[in-house]
This record gives sequence, structure tokens and C-alpha cells, in this order.
Amino acid sequence: MAGNKLSPRQKMIGMMYLVLTALLALNVSKEIINAFVTIDDALNVTVSNLAGKNAQAYQSFEKEMKNDPTKTKPYYDKALKVKELSDNLNGYITTLKDTLIRLTDQIESGTKTPSTRELEKKDDYDTPTTLMVGSEQDGKGHKASELKEKILAYKKAVLETLVPEDRKKFTQRLDILFNTNDPAPEYVEDGKKTWEMFNFYHNPVVATVALLTKTQTDIKNAESEIVNHLLSSINAAAFKVSALEAKIIAPTSYIIIGQEYTADVFLAAMSETANPEIVLKSGGGSIKVEGGVGKFSARPGSDGEQKFGGLIRVKDPTDPNKFQEYPFESSYVAAKPSSSVSADKMNVIYIGVDNPFTVSVPGVSHDKVKAMPSNCTMTPDPKAGKGHYIVKATAQGEAIIKVSADLNGKVLPMGDFKFRIKRIPDPVAKIGGKKEGGIAKSALQAQSAIIPVMENFDFDLFSKVKSFRMSRYGKGRDPIEKSSDSGALTGEMKDVISQSRAGDKIMFEYIQATMPDGTVRSINPISLTIQ
Repeated sequence: MAGNKLSPRQKMIGMMYLVLTALLALNVSKEIINAFVTIDDALNVTVSNLAGKNAQAYQSFEKEMKNDPTKTKPYYDKALKVKELSDNLNGYITTLKDTLIRLTDQIESGTKTPSTRELEKKDDYDTPTTLMVGSEQDGKGHKASELKEKILAYKKAVLETLVPEDRKKFTQRLDILFNTNDPAPEYVEDGKKTWEMFNFYHNPVVATVALLTKTQTDIKNAESEIVNHLLSSINAAAFKVSALEAKIIAPTSYIIIGQEYTADVFLAAMSETANPEIVLKSGGGSIKVEGGVGKFSARPGSDGEQKFGGLIRVKDPTDPNKFQEYPFESSYVAAKPSSSVSADKMNVIYIGVDNPFTVSVPGVSHDKVKAMPSNCTMTPDPKAGKGHYIVKATAQGEAIIKVSADLNGKVLPMGDFKFRIKRIPDPVAKIGGKKEGGIAKSALQAQSAIIPVMENFDFDLFSKVKSFRMSRYGKGRDPIEKSSDSGALTGEMKDVISQSRAGDKIMFEYIQATMPDGTVRSINPISLTIQ
């Protein structure tokens, strides 16, 4: 029936969506890429399970048609319309996923489409971004916009199968299930102001596929709720006990160890004046019932899937001396405390420079997350926004960043992260873009200074040559040595170069460079031969 509560599967999928969104804000590792594959596999199983559940509802409709076709047909026709709409949108998304995967791995026509686990380019960002949102800043006009329009059309069409009173009840639920609104200003990151950009920009292909599969579970859930509502509406005026079904509703199906898991266990269309008896399996005792609703709670001590179930016993309305039993079962996931600390440039901390870091805990707002460093300092980076820090270190060794999170008033540890502290690498001395080999005399004459270059280093740092010595060696000629107290070539050095001949060797040695961390280092010599 329509109401303000979502089913356990919907709650589970909603939490998965939040976790995925938080993870995508990070520089994803191989482990996280593989986690997306696992989540997509699990979501596909959910889609299959929901399809089986929906098939049972249609079988129940067929039985009702045999019993009373006149009363059943109007509801059955609407149910078949919902099925058609759901199958069409689900098929469109399946084709979209197939296209995305084939484009990513460049699969030839006529070849079987691989699963996400078989994908070679699981971490490819470019293909899904180009296909879904293109290069426009708002991401509109591409497949993501097309998907959004189809979702909106689907919601409108399925709601039209309901009477106005029920339509109002289901509108809110479908708006939550298929939220196509642009993100609120406080959740906008990296300029992703539209629904298209927020969900599909710069995501690895496995994450995009997982999000599309999540949408397919939403479609199956919506189909299930509306079809079952139509089924129950057949005998709404003449309630039959055989139409009762055990239900479990939980605020979340994903918790962290240390948090309490809670769930409501009850019979749909229960009586507030005649509470049922709810008994757990395997000697688990009974559940307290208030107003026809059983209040189940548990506090798991280990991670992984936690299953529970039992029987709901109610008196048979046709015989007060008998009871009817309705089995129920459900599960939730308990996860170990987890968080993420990533160096935005690389996996080490360099001495003497501002190292940008991002700290986050999936599903927890930044103001509830704290990071405690050792052997380094961390200060918030106001330019980058919440969750971003500048880390500095002064000595080589190892830094440890401890992360904790405030979860419902209780501070829990989320993990320790270790980083190596290293000094800035030496720059490479070059003149005219060369550090060795042959050079034309005219090219060398055109140079004015030795330039220290930070090769293969992600930071924009610059060092300065403090002093060096230049020597010229030539066949049948006396060596000449000249010194400079800066990185610039002196007038005498330029005269020596102008008097050089082909085959002469020009050496720049004893090069001293002042580094951004304040140290002075001896860097590589330059050996050139005049051509």
C-alpha cells in the first residue's frame, strides 16, 4: 500500500547510492574500482530477485482473473500497463549499459558484450563522460539528459494508472526513488550543478554502470509496489486474510559496527487493536509489538551480511481458535569502520611544500569527520572547500593520519593512514634544454643561464642556481675555467663560447641550487660538445 515508508530494498539501494557518490569524490584506487564491480553484481542479483517477485504478483492477478474477471480486469489492465512501461525503461537502460561497455573496450560488432568484471578498462573516465554528458558545462543534451527525460515520463505514466487519492500517496515515494532534481547548492562540488553532471561526470565506467543498474532496481521496486497495490485494491473493500504479507521496513540496510540497526516488522493491513505475535527463528525470542508493528533491533559484533527472520502469527478471522502464520526474512549489512585519506598529488608527503589532501568518510558529512596527524601538520584548505587540507612536514620518516567520525553522537575510529615523508627530489640542470650531447655553437651562444628543471614531479616548484663553474676543453688548446656566482653566464663565459670550435667540450660543473625547502644542493653536471 502507499505510504511514507520505503521498502528495505529501497533503503539498501539508497544507501549504496550515497556510498558510491562519496567514493567518486575521491581518487579511486584499484580496490574501489573492484568494489564497484562487486556492487554492480549484487545489484544485478537484486534486479533478478525483484523480477521474480513481480512475476508472482502477475500470477496472483491471473488467479484473480479466473475467480472474478469482471472485478479484476480493470486493475489487471493497469498492472500490465505498468509492466510494459517498466520493461521499456529497463530495456533502454540495458541497451545503454551495453553501448557504454562496448565503446569502452572497443568491442567489435557480433562479439558478446563482457560483464563489468570482464572489462579491461574498468577505470576509464573518458568514454562514460563523453557518452553521458559530453563536454558541455551543464552536461545536457546527451544520454544522461535522455535518461532523465525517460525517467520523468515513466513516473508520470505509472502514476496515471492510479486513482487520484493513491496517486498523491505514491508521488512522494516515486520522487524519492527517482530523484532527478539538480543537487542543492550545499552539495555542489567541482561545478557539478545539474543532475546529469552530479551523477555521470568523470566517473569510471564501472561506477556509471553500477549507477545505471541501481536505477533498474528502482524501476523494479516501483513496479513491485504499484502492481502489488493494484492487486490489493481488488479486494480492498472485502479484506481477505490470504492477501496479508509480512513486511520489514528499516531506516537503513547498511550500518557501521558499533551503530544500532533497527527495523519495523509487521503485517500489511494489520489491526491496531489485535496485535500479532512475532517470533524470531533459532531461539531468538519474540519481538515487542506496539500498534500492530513489531520493533526489531540488533547490535552486530562482526561485519558482513546479518540475516534475521521468523513468523508472524495472527488469529484466523474465520476461526478464533486457530492461527495463521506468515514467515518473514530480511538482512542488513554491517560494515567495518572505514574512511579515506588521499594525497591529491601522490602517495607521499614532501618536506617544505604544501601537500593537498582530501579526507572523507562515506556517508558522513565533512563536519562530522576529524583527522589527527603525527609527524606532520594539517590545516584546512579554505580555497578547496570542506574535507580538503594542506599537509606540511619538516623531517623525513613516516606520517600517520588517524581519522574518526561522529556517528549519532558517538565518535568512532575510521582507520589509520600511513604516508612516507620524503624530501623534494633534486632538479635536473639544463642549458638550452640539454644536459648532455652535441649542441650547435650558435644555440649555446643564445643561452643566458642554467635552468634547474623539476622533471616528473607533480608540484609546481622552482629552484634557483646559486653558483657553477664552466670549463672548455679542445684538442691542441689549453683548458679554460670560469666561475659564476649565480645561474647566469658571465661575459667571460660567453666570450669563451664564441671562441669555441667544433669538437670542443663545454662542461658546467659544481652546480649549486637553492631549493624551495631552503636547502642548497649539488646537482648534475652538464657536458656538451660543440658541433
